[in-house]
Amino acid sequence: MEKKTIASISLTSGILWIFILQYLFLSVDGLRSATITALRGMYNALGDGLFTGTVLVLSGAIFGAFVFQLLSKRFEIVFTVLLTLAYFYALFYALFLKSPGTRGINMNLAEFGREFTYTPLDTMWNILLFLPIGLLLQLLIKSTWKSALAGFVLVVMVEGAQYIFSAGIFDVIDILMNTLGVFLGALIISSATLDGWSFGFDRHFLTFSK
Repeated sequence: MEKKTIASISLTSGILWIFILQYLFLSVDGLRSATITALRGMYNALGDGLFTGTVLVLSGAIFGAFVFQLLSKRFEIVFTVLLTLAYFYALFYALFLKSPGTRGINMNLAEFGREFTYTPLDTMWNILLFLPIGLLLQLLIKSTWKSALAGFVLVVMVEGAQYIFSAGIFDVIDILMNTLGVFLGALIISSATLDGWSFGFDRHFLTFSK
């Protein structure tokens, strides 16, 4: 695919993402307030209106850059590192800072039906949250089932830490959904490898090719 075509698709994707994120801010309960809490310093410096606009534009630019590099089949190392750090910060916030003072245990699998029916976005979020972990583990371990097992152990440790430090509920449904996310992430890399894709480094880039 030519660079001009890739650039056009990336620009379009970034602009569309701005509208999608604004819709999510308006329709998903707690998303905007959680973003403000996570970026409190930035919010205090810019004010309400300017903060929202800045987050929308920055996220659109980042998403557009991500699409561009994805279609180009190579990611700049610096961009990848910054994106990874942002992901782990968001992950840490979602796991340990979102619900301070909360503590409990839920081992009732029957609750899954209710959660899937009434809060499907929460269920989807629990899967997506650990999908990148699966990608990383598969690149390191190179075994889907070992990656899934390592992910399961990691998720149980996280849930236990949430309980110990009163940062959330030790929830068996969360464990299953998070582990599913790890497995699906590992499966993506495993399937791509079996299909002939290879991953490596080329100077300042993380590359993948077939």
